[in-house]
Amino acid sequence: MSFLRSFKGLLLGLLLVVAYSSFIIDIIMILKVRHYSNDRPPAVIALLVSSLLQAMYCLYLLMTGGKGKKNSAGNVLALTSFFAAFTFGSIVATTVLRHHTQYCNQTIPDNSDLCGVLRGTEGLGWALFGFNLLYLALLPVLVSTGGKWTSPLTELPYEHKYEEEKADANGH
Repeated sequence: MSFLRSFKGLLLGLLLVVAYSSFIIDIIMILKVRHYSNDRPPAVIALLVSSLLQAMYCLYLLMTGGKGKKNSAGNVLALTSFFAAFTFGSIVATTVLRHHTQYCNQTIPDNSDLCGVLRGTEGLGWALFGFNLLYLALLPVLVSTGGKWTSPLTELPYEHKYEEEKADANGH
């Protein structure tokens, strides 16, 4: 069970890194689009908001250590599901931008720069969605080890302490 406990923290850290990286490349994408036109891509702005909120939430979870009733497994599952849905919608809309002439226009002299940043934005967005799905798959596994959906993340997976079991067996 300690493996699952360590995997939970590792996956949350990866979510933070990917969400923050996606946030940064979304800013770069918006600046690149503004360089070639006077427009802002709404799909990338939606992905920017999603990745910023998720990065802040992951940072909050890491800073608090998953303690408290606000950080119960059910609440974390609900918020991660929201972020996964928000990211999925944003990244599908961003993927559609590749076929739009304004973002990957062949007539622009240096279109590889803009198209490359768009591909990076897509890649990090899909990675963020994938890590959200992994975290969503991990939470029910953690709860099924004896925890409850109302348990804080620090108590998942629930581990019986050997000393307590030994004391109970001896009648202490």
